[in-house]
Amino acid sequence: MAGTRGTNNAAEVNRPRTRMAVPTSTPNPSAVVNRLRIRRVVLALLYVAVWVGFWHVSTALNLVSGVSLWYPSAGLTFAVLLEYGACALPLPVGAALLAGLSLWSWEQWPYYLLSVFVPPLGYAVAAHILRGYPDPRSHGRWHFNDPQRVAVFLAAGVGGSLFAALIGAQILNFAGLLPSRTSLSQAMLGWWVGDFIGVVIFAPLALIFAAPLARQFGRGEPPRLPRSWVAVDPPSTRLVLLQGLVAILLLGGLFWIPYHFWQNQPYPFMTLLLLPVLIWTVATRGIRGTLVVVLLYELGIVTMVTLFGQAERALQYQVVMVAMVASGLLAGAVSQSRLASIVRFRDLVEVSNDLLWEFDASGRLYQLSGQLARIAAVREEQLRRHWSQYVIQQEQDTDLATLRATIQQRRPFRHMVLRVRLPGREQSAWTHNSGLPMFDEDGEFLGYRGTTVDITTHKKAEALLRDYDQALEAEVAERTRALTEFSKRNWQMANFDSLTSLPNRNLFFEHLRKGLKQARRRRRLLALLLVDLDGFKAVNDTFGHDMGDELLRHIAERLQRCVRATDTVARLGGDEFTVVLPDLEHIDGASAVARKIIECLAEPVPLGEAIGMVTASVGIAVYRPESPDSLELAMTLLRQADAAMYAAKRAGKNAWRFAEAVDSDPP
Repeated sequence: MAGTRGTNNAAEVNRPRTRMAVPTSTPNPSAVVNRLRIRRVVLALLYVAVWVGFWHVSTALNLVSGVSLWYPSAGLTFAVLLEYGACALPLPVGAALLAGLSLWSWEQWPYYLLSVFVPPLGYAVAAHILRGYPDPRSHGRWHFNDPQRVAVFLAAGVGGSLFAALIGAQILNFAGLLPSRTSLSQAMLGWWVGDFIGVVIFAPLALIFAAPLARQFGRGEPPRLPRSWVAVDPPSTRLVLLQGLVAILLLGGLFWIPYHFWQNQPYPFMTLLLLPVLIWTVATRGIRGTLVVVLLYELGIVTMVTLFGQAERALQYQVVMVAMVASGLLAGAVSQSRLASIVRFRDLVEVSNDLLWEFDASGRLYQLSGQLARIAAVREEQLRRHWSQYVIQQEQDTDLATLRATIQQRRPFRHMVLRVRLPGREQSAWTHNSGLPMFDEDGEFLGYRGTTVDITTHKKAEALLRDYDQALEAEVAERTRALTEFSKRNWQMANFDSLTSLPNRNLFFEHLRKGLKQARRRRRLLALLLVDLDGFKAVNDTFGHDMGDELLRHIAERLQRCVRATDTVARLGGDEFTVVLPDLEHIDGASAVARKIIECLAEPVPLGEAIGMVTASVGIAVYRPESPDSLELAMTLLRQADAAMYAAKRAGKNAWRFAEAVDSDPP
């Protein structure tokens, strides 16, 4: 068994360890099964004994009073069938056989067997229907915590007791056991109402109070009081005493006054005046308290009927008892549903980390609950202040202005961010706040009810993430800038001459390629000039390499002044420069630029305190749009310009020449 195993395990943990392993005894499964069977047999015998006991008690009261108001045994029959199903049908049948063993003669036994076996079948069918009634929280058990379920239970009780009354009364009629003054219809009606009263009183009592204990005993568990037996808001002792005193005085007066003043005209329906007291009592209790109160009321009616001997009014008193028990059960189910909602809400409040609050129409806070309120240790004297006194008046990063407008419009709000200072806490807290307006049944505004969630940790993490994001963005921007500069520098180094900042050979060929395509597309000429300095070596040897570099920088500047902004001046290396002249209408434009270059470069170049003198030899190659714009042609043009440049040098330097492919006279 679970309890036994748990105890043994605890003993194993607390037992001091030894070097030698101590063999542990495992429970024998067959022994466990046998013990469970014995417990079930004990429960069955106890049920039969209680059933027979109630049967004899009700029979004795019938003999004393001469009237049968209820049959508790019918309630026990319906209860066991509703709890265990049709497999438990032998229990009430066997109990009925045992109870009537000495009352029936041998000739009447066949009828008695029929009256024992057949009527419970109606209860079995009704119980089977109820067991199939959908309720995902019942786990196969019947509960009385909902008015709709209670109404279904009452209807099933009506059907089962009606079947039992119809069959039972017919069997007694066939056996000739009906009293001579009682008609068959009267017998059926009395049986039906009596069984129904027994079902609706004793079946709920057995299912709610006895069934949980029986289940625990059958599983071998120690008996414990179910949590649901504990009242949520137990009434005060004064209220209990007052309700009991009023009920006793009213019940006694309703029987004593008619008996002494109208002895020949009793009024059973005056007993219905107990209903307001019953409803008042039930409203302060759950279904369990309701069943106890209803049982006491019914016992009071049975006792008064027995004492005052009003057997001729038995059916009327039965109707009163039915009205009271049905009203009590339905009112008790409503009360139980309300109390269950209260328990559910209190449980959620108990485990919730939120702050649950309410403030009235004037904005004064009067209710704080939840885990956050307990942590803050809010005292009663710290309440009754306006809600805004707990809020830090901070507009930035909060929804304070929106919240004020929403409350003025009396609309719901959700996830409003506020900074609040709770009582009992030194530091302020960031919170999410949600609330609903409250109105009474006349539509009058009562205030707000809502929740507050502490998001301080979330805000701190958000701030850290924001700072991290900003730092990361700054670092990414810095690295991007560095990479851009590095890439730009690399591109500059790959495409420009580091000494003169002119395009180098790579960029020169790129511009030449684009110029050729443009010239062919526009049907224009393009000239390629190759410039080589004359006398540069002498300057370099005389004044040194630094002055030679300075001379090259001056030459680069002069070359750029000699051409258009759309032209390209590049340094191929050493003292060789190239000029690309696109978009020419005539080759005379190329010769004009060459002449300008020669004249400009022949001027003296200041090199510190010295003067450098160089000249230039220029070779010109011309591209015509009839030719292809391929890379091979670009290389051919460069070779042609180089050949023309050397031709100029051979002719005496400081001159320019066109390539041999172009027929032009030198100056």
